[in-house]
Amino acid sequence: MRLYAAACLLLAVVGCATAPRPDVFVIGIEPLPGGALEQRVRVDLRVQNPSTQRISATGMSMRLLVNGQPLARGVSAEAFSVAPLGETTTSIVASTTVFDLMRQLYGAQTRPGIDYRLEGKLYLDDPLRRALSFEREGTLAPGAGTASRGR
Repeated sequence: MRLYAAACLLLAVVGCATAPRPDVFVIGIEPLPGGALEQRVRVDLRVQNPSTQRISATGMSMRLLVNGQPLARGVSAEAFSVAPLGETTTSIVASTTVFDLMRQLYGAQTRPGIDYRLEGKLYLDDPLRRALSFEREGTLAPGAGTASRGR
């Protein structure tokens, strides 16, 4: 009986490890009051669940890189859930420094587009699965729309 229970537990853990990653998209950015050396922004996100299992998250973390350099990072302890094969929206407050912004503005003058990468984790309300990672990358070209790839 113990062997059977151990085999079931192993199958459950392996099954969770292969669960599809959520798709996370930035749908809005709003500046918030900041300090002399720090800028805060609210990043609105759409979370899509490509799985047939509900995602119940207790929070999330994210990091935004632009042209290969860190720009903003944030965490949120706001719980949310996403229905199987469904989607929801959530927000996270992220911080950046004046130095990171200046570096991006200086580099933008010599680039035809802006390469970005959004990466992070959804922290789950599930003892067997602690977190689901997500990432999205693409290029913003002036006047040409947005091209993005998710993983």
